[in-house]
Amino acid sequence: MISRRYLRIKTFQALYAYFQSEDRNTKKAENELFLSLERMYDLYLLFLSLGKELIHLSELKVEEAKNKRLPSQDDLNPNLKFIENSIFKLLAENYSLNAHLKEKKISWSADMELIGKFLVFFRQHEVYTTYMNTRTSTFEEDQKLVIDIYKKVIPEYELLIAELQDKSIFWGFDEIDFVLNMVIKTIKKFTPESGTTEPIMSLYTDFEEDVQMVKDLFRKTILNDEENSRLISEKTKNWDVERIAMVDVILMKMAITEFKEFKSVPVKVTLNEYIDLAKWYSTPQSNIFLNGILDKLVAEMRKNGTMKKVGKGLLEN
Repeated sequence: MISRRYLRIKTFQALYAYFQSEDRNTKKAENELFLSLERMYDLYLLFLSLGKELIHLSELKVEEAKNKRLPSQDDLNPNLKFIENSIFKLLAENYSLNAHLKEKKISWSADMELIGKFLVFFRQHEVYTTYMNTRTSTFEEDQKLVIDIYKKVIPEYELLIAELQDKSIFWGFDEIDFVLNMVIKTIKKFTPESGTTEPIMSLYTDFEEDVQMVKDLFRKTILNDEENSRLISEKTKNWDVERIAMVDVILMKMAITEFKEFKSVPVKVTLNEYIDLAKWYSTPQSNIFLNGILDKLVAEMRKNGTMKKVGKGLLEN
């Protein structure tokens, strides 16, 4: 589920918090880094279970309408297209999802009022009204509806986003956006042949490798901080290092750590990753600045032999 790029992002965020902290407790900061990753997976599971709650509330509304003193023809013969959505049925019965939800004790049970408000908002949304124009559905139509809920409806419902952000310090806007995209990727993988055993995404693509990458990148960037600062200072003699944006400094320190310590990661991959991160998290000119400084550092490390690549790391090196 979590790509290498996003692992770098979360590590960068943890390092930024660490260098801003007064106590600089490495172990505590690392624990919070991995906790933030776990909480993102919790949010992924929570979002996947949303459909089950929406269907349940919709069923209650149908029964309530039928039991009116003077029910209309629509009340007696309701359009059950949404309730019978095949994608939500697959998710509701998915063994892997239900096992994770049970193990982690994740549910919307304490937020049914919020779910009810969201359902009202959803039933007025064009995504829902267009879908409910007919009474029959194809698998593809059901799939499109569910994707549109996560892609269009949820991001537009500010109350739900705000409530989620209040629930966890690890569920910021960027994290919610990332997880919604992961949910959409999961839904797109479903086919008419998918069953209740269809696997959902794991937190890590490769548990051992991904966890080790995060630990090494986090720990070694801190361990080599003094040396990395010196290298950056030498290449920024015309700059007041203390006035360079902290984001830029941390990204450069992470890149230097990768150049030296991650022998199987190609130089170009590292350069591209951190230059892109600078575009997202720093000033408009930071990516150009980082590119220039890192290019000089790469040339120097190649010359003095402090950067040794092996295997895949030799590609485009």
